[in-house]
Amino acid sequence: MKHLLVASLLIVLGPSLSASLIPPLKVDILDAQERKQGRALIYPNFIELTDLSGNLRGAIGVVMAQGRVQLFLVRSDQERRLIGWAENYRLYNTEDQLVGYYYWTAIWSYVYDPQMKKVGQAQCLAYQGVCAAGIAGYLLGLL
Repeated sequence: MKHLLVASLLIVLGPSLSASLIPPLKVDILDAQERKQGRALIYPNFIELTDLSGNLRGAIGVVMAQGRVQLFLVRSDQERRLIGWAENYRLYNTEDQLVGYYYWTAIWSYVYDPQMKKVGQAQCLAYQGVCAAGIAGYLLGLL
């Protein structure tokens, strides 16, 4: 079932993850000391995650499956492989192991490791839940 969902996500994201008519909202990804670590590019249907040099590292998108919304992280390499998924403020790797937690308010999104130690944040002003899960994947090392 996950493979079907991943295929759906890759179709949603298309051959070029950046293909969009609307310019993205750019959000800095900060570590726990508030140092910039990367950037989230927020599009209407997905979020791309880049490193400090602007290199695309991965993306997170929403897939509707069996009446439920699911979030999947995809690495932006040649294979575009599934690297994790998010649900109920928790981030998991492909082996269904808990990687960490994410939480958001109207302005800020926060990321915590499995021991609930804060690892970073971003000022996600749009698409907050998906943005929070995406920055969690970035800061917790899935990308």
